[in-house]
Amino acid sequence: MAGKNDIKEILSAVRVGKILYDEPMSRYTSLGVGGKADALVFIENEDDLAQVVRILREKKKDFFTAGNLTNVIVRDSGYRGAILLMTGIKEVSCERQKEHGAFIDAQAGASLAKVVSRSVAEELTGLEFCAGIPGSVGGAVWMNAGAYGREMKDVVRSVTILDAEGIRKVINREAISFSYRKTSFPPGTIVLGARFELEKGERFQIKEKINEILQLRQGKHPLEFPSAGSVFKNLPGLPAGKLIEEMGLKGTTAGGAQISSKHANFIINRGGATAADIMALIELVQAKARKEKNLKLETEVVIIGEN
Repeated sequence: MAGKNDIKEILSAVRVGKILYDEPMSRYTSLGVGGKADALVFIENEDDLAQVVRILREKKKDFFTAGNLTNVIVRDSGYRGAILLMTGIKEVSCERQKEHGAFIDAQAGASLAKVVSRSVAEELTGLEFCAGIPGSVGGAVWMNAGAYGREMKDVVRSVTILDAEGIRKVINREAISFSYRKTSFPPGTIVLGARFELEKGERFQIKEKINEILQLRQGKHPLEFPSAGSVFKNLPGLPAGKLIEEMGLKGTTAGGAQISSKHANFIINRGGATAADIMALIELVQAKARKEKNLKLETEVVIIGEN
């Protein structure tokens, strides 16, 4: 594969952690589907990331950064370029304030589960809504992830980024425009981490709220099968799952993929599904919403790779 050989030569000039070439992404995505990436780079620290990004930009090679690929679909034809996994950029720390709260600083590759766990240990409230969300900090901030009436914008104090010029910057909350599943970061921005401002709470109450949310998720979401979480963005006043159910598509299958009969905004891999199976269901839902309801459904999951 020319792209693979080309990128191997380019990346031979950098000294970073593990790099795998022509690697099947089905081994890494939460859905268990996806073709081969020309290169899969395991990033160990911010210096490594800056070095790899700089040379890929210089050589005009495509790349995609991710924490843990929980809300990403890689098409079956694979990804021509490098996928950068922030496996080593996952530190979480706490800085107490003089008053009653504290800051939790988390790097982009840290799982939300790790950050929530640290907030419990420090008896800090505000991040309970993140319980059970399988993503990482970088992706959650980038898309302003949310649940149960709360979003990242409610707890973010500042975000550390690598801009399109490769410069590391800290941006305060006031300079960031958050909207539904979207932030105002310019093209080429890579989230390196975030500072969360949390309030002092009672550990028992914090854990009780987290357990309540986890039970709600267990009851509503098809957690027994691989998925990428919510597939579509909700429409104003209309949850995507409710719309899909109203259109009679709940339980619809394509190959090994299925629109979950438990929650219609989840597409699950029941075994042996391909990215093409997943995409067929996504396109079916979008086409039917357009034709029958005159509505445009946008995906919340990120779709990358050759079509």
